[in-house]
Amino acid sequence: MESPLYEHLTQYINKNRISFAMPGHKNGRGINKDLLSVDVTELSGTENLHNPGKYIQKSQDLLSKLYGSEKSYIITGGSTTAIQAMICSAVKPGGTLLASANCHMSVINTCALVGINIRFIPKSNIEKFAVPAGDCSIEKYITDDVCAVILTSPNYYGICSDIENISSECHKRKIPLLVDEAHGPHFISDDRLPETAVKYADAVCHSAHKTLNALTGSAYLHLNSGYINMELAKRALYAFETSSPSYVIASSADIARAELESENGWGKCIDMCIKYREKLKDAGINVLKNDDITRVVISLYDFGISGFEAEKELSDKNIDIEMADLFNIVLIVTPSNTCEDMEKFFSVLVDLVNGRKKTKSNIKIHSPMICKEKLYPQKAFFSKQEKVDLENSIGRVSCSTVVPYPPGIPVIYTGEKIRKEQIEYIYKIDKAGAEITGIDNGMIYVME
Repeated sequence: MESPLYEHLTQYINKNRISFAMPGHKNGRGINKDLLSVDVTELSGTENLHNPGKYIQKSQDLLSKLYGSEKSYIITGGSTTAIQAMICSAVKPGGTLLASANCHMSVINTCALVGINIRFIPKSNIEKFAVPAGDCSIEKYITDDVCAVILTSPNYYGICSDIENISSECHKRKIPLLVDEAHGPHFISDDRLPETAVKYADAVCHSAHKTLNALTGSAYLHLNSGYINMELAKRALYAFETSSPSYVIASSADIARAELESENGWGKCIDMCIKYREKLKDAGINVLKNDDITRVVISLYDFGISGFEAEKELSDKNIDIEMADLFNIVLIVTPSNTCEDMEKFFSVLVDLVNGRKKTKSNIKIHSPMICKEKLYPQKAFFSKQEKVDLENSIGRVSCSTVVPYPPGIPVIYTGEKIRKEQIEYIYKIDKAGAEITGIDNGMIYVME
């Protein structure tokens, strides 16, 4: 009997690879191995995640207490489910959502399915690394038609926005602030990490599996009343969540929360990250100074090495990183990583740059400018459409969201008129080794 996927993954894991990628438990190091025994369904004695009884409710109350929300939920469909619920609870069909330019593709997809229009907050870059900076103020972008704001903070590079100030700006206009803090559930573990957005925002999602010892798909949704319909958020959550939630995933999310309340190892993890950041700098390697110390972003561009090339070299040495772009590699470091992991990574990276002359970085290629017009994703998503070659799509309205994954940030948005610079960028990153969704063998769906 053949099980190709399982057999492939088993062979991959049996190589004893070092992981600086999600999930946070690092190939099972930090996970409770007895979780499979709680793979049950909604029985009279097991409760129902969509109709919490005593034990589920207590778990969610403990989650709410830990993060300081008015209400929190355990989710088994990832932050995507939480984002769907947040948006639907804050913006009615036909309304307009103001979003980070680097929002996750699930934001666009939700707007397309529900019939919500979208505007984007222009982005700025940190030039030396060509990565998006955080937002400090968005007040001038909140037009009269905006019903809610959604930000991604931290972004994939560990950079946060000024959530406290932006929350104040939103509340002055009596609209809610939604925050995709998927990569920041560990922030509450140590004072050297940023404040959690739960303290200021109206709705916040966390992907527990990204940095905590939880299984893939586990997530949290945190709500604060005042500018958001709490009951609608709950109903939207259950509308998008599967009717057969995995109690293995839910239990892992519950355990991950409990670990954060106890001796969780994040202090030692941060110390380790600080140590190796300094070692990398001493070796002449550029390390991004970001808000999340445990998100290590490294540029080898000065050595003539792209992020994709570095990723392949590391993978060949049994080291997995979270993501690469044209210029950088990104590591997610958690308490399930060891000093031995970091030392092996450091040794391989130093060997990679040895003998290469360092030159002054002169980055000229950036991701395309963000669309300045309001988009109507639903109109494009459900329109009459045709499939055309990428080079013939310029000036046409895209029916697809084109996304390098990771990080899941669109280059072309559903409902956007395609520009030449976007096509050129897609060709460039595709040739460099990026994995891109939304196109099929060099073709894309556009409106007829």
